[in-house]
Amino acid sequence: MTSLHLLAELHVREFASRLKHQDEINARDRARSRDGDIKRVRKPIANWRQYAINCAGPLCLLDAVGQAEESWVELFETAPRCQLPDTKPMPTAKPRLHRSFDGELHVDQSLTMA
Repeated sequence: MTSLHLLAELHVREFASRLKHQDEINARDRARSRDGDIKRVRKPIANWRQYAINCAGPLCLLDAVGQAEESWVELFETAPRCQLPDTKPMPTAKPRLHRSFDGELHVDQSLTMA
């Protein structure tokens, strides 16, 4: 065998060895995930809603906030109505006066007090 054929043979063996090693790693990962799935099925999550929120991304969090807000709106929509008393008219106030530059008093309804 020439060195080129020997080099090609070594590359093929190395590649096959790496594939075999990767297959073993994948098999171990699948076995672990099956065990985890079985434990998860056997032990139900008590607080499933919080678990779903924790595992979700930002859009799901916005959805959860929207659902909570929607429940508040539904609460207010179904709440019993109450009769509010009629409001009393505001008493008439004294007219607001201001002094102009010439010293005269003028009435101005547009002035508001802070």
